[in-house]
Amino acid sequence: MSKLDKQNPKSSPLVLVVDDDPGIRRIIEILLQKNGYTVQTASNGQEALDTLDTVVPDVMVLDVMMPGMSGFEVCRAVRANKRLQKVPVVFLTAKGTPQDYKTGHDAGGVVYMVKPFRPERLLQVVRLFCRAEADT
Repeated sequence: MSKLDKQNPKSSPLVLVVDDDPGIRRIIEILLQKNGYTVQTASNGQEALDTLDTVVPDVMVLDVMMPGMSGFEVCRAVRANKRLQKVPVVFLTAKGTPQDYKTGHDAGGVVYMVKPFRPERLLQVVRLFCRAEADT
């Protein structure tokens, strides 16, 4: 449950979307908002970490290839922070080699999806982890 949910139990689940491509961010934001989610976005790893200083999302959708700090590095930082350790991280990236999948898993990602992605599949994954968070 996010901080938002603890303050207001009827609020919608919060998803943090991190991608340096503004078009991808917008597509995901619209998809999730149309399906009842609250969405915050960040355009790079540092912006994501700054956002995470003040919010705990229910799910984080994270690109890998971004300027400055990779998604793998962001995920490792999230896993190292006690307050954020349980936030499910879904990688959504163009990097799709077996080594990339392994690196994503080792960094702490729960799902690794490759672009181009099917919006309904991403929505399924977000729903699954928001439901799992609500059950804990």
